[in-house]
Amino acid sequence: MAVRIFLSIFAPVNQQINENENEKTMTKEEQMYREERQLKAIVKCNLMTTDCVTTGTLARRLKMKACELYRKLKERKILYHSDGMWMLMPEYTGLGLLRYRYTLYYTLLGEKKLRVYPVWTKGGVEFVTSTLEQPR
Repeated sequence: MAVRIFLSIFAPVNQQINENENEKTMTKEEQMYREERQLKAIVKCNLMTTDCVTTGTLARRLKMKACELYRKLKERKILYHSDGMWMLMPEYTGLGLLRYRYTLYYTLLGEKKLRVYPVWTKGGVEFVTSTLEQPR
């Protein structure tokens, strides 16, 4: 469910980012307008994550590294890694534990890229903390 929501919310921005061929024929004003729309969409999505914490922050609270936290959550079948992104297992997606934050950036070659990474809600932080405290 979260994947569908992510794809439906961000599909227009993703589509715009991948249209590099069209940008070559666009005027500078059209390019600036398109970029402004992309940034507004990113800001709108990121506003829903202002009260969330990154996995690195959560891991530091638990006195471990983010990669260790990801590994433990994967071992407990809470998260899985797909297409370069960490996602909740289907049985946890509707619980509101995780949201996604977006960053638009440029490579050294000038290509636009979109980075998507998970952030934990307050409920997610409590869930992860209590889950890791329990013996397996």
